[in-house]
Amino acid sequence: MPVWCGLLLLLACQGEPTLHVRLSENLVPPEELQIPLEEDGPWVFGFDRRLEPKEDIRINVSLLRYLEARTGLRFRLHVTPPGMSVADEICGGRIHFGIVGTVTYLQAYHRCGARIIVRGRNPEGQDTYRAAIVVPVNSSIRNLQDLRGRSFAFGSPNSTQGHLIPRLMLQQAGISLQDLRSYAFHDSHASTANAVIGGRYDAGGLQDTLALTLARRGLVRILAMSDPYPSSGIVAAPDVPSRTLEIVREALLALDPAGRDAGILYHWERSEMPRGFVAARDEEYEALYRIAREIGLLGP
Repeated sequence: MPVWCGLLLLLACQGEPTLHVRLSENLVPPEELQIPLEEDGPWVFGFDRRLEPKEDIRINVSLLRYLEARTGLRFRLHVTPPGMSVADEICGGRIHFGIVGTVTYLQAYHRCGARIIVRGRNPEGQDTYRAAIVVPVNSSIRNLQDLRGRSFAFGSPNSTQGHLIPRLMLQQAGISLQDLRSYAFHDSHASTANAVIGGRYDAGGLQDTLALTLARRGLVRILAMSDPYPSSGIVAAPDVPSRTLEIVREALLALDPAGRDAGILYHWERSEMPRGFVAARDEEYEALYRIAREIGLLGP
């Protein structure tokens, strides 16, 4: 059984919370998106996909129900159609806010001046995350310089921890893609992990939490950990009025997922912001912006 099967089964077997969401009542069909809207909304949220689509929707709709209760504004969720990205829709004026990973935020910031308003806190309460470069347990590779002439497994091209930060780590070690024997992108961190564990690649880039879990189980060896970088968060389109932006920011900063607000949220522990949010500023992402631009993730 692949290493991730056990983890996926564990998630599937967890007890479901009592919150029930009528998906059809909370989603905005593409043909109904109209901007600008009335002052009280509905303000439209988009999101990067992380889990099974219905689970992503339930998790994110529950956050919007919290925001409605906290602010008195109206919110709706929009699912980005195939062939488009959340950055496309933010910059195209189709959504007002995005629950996104760092690369999507940087793309929207680069293309149209979207602003990050909060970023997430991980299960330990930290508002940063790291990436790891891992190798098979019995590998002869001892440092990043040893990766020259080897094969490397990245995550998705738009993954911060699976591609952007590992590329920065390699660059800092003086290694370009041309210095590798071969490299490939994978659709998930799980796929990258299996590619390294199975010996198909000499090394790979993973999110820190998964790498540490696999290392504790003796399935990989961590070759290097990155510096901490600001985590994923929520961004606002450039035309969101300042008053609305501040109301939403204050409500997000007040979220108490493990305490007062746990009852309104659906499996928020599965999100990238399980301990809530801290305020975020665009300039805190400067290092990641530079490398994302250098490697072509931001477009022209």
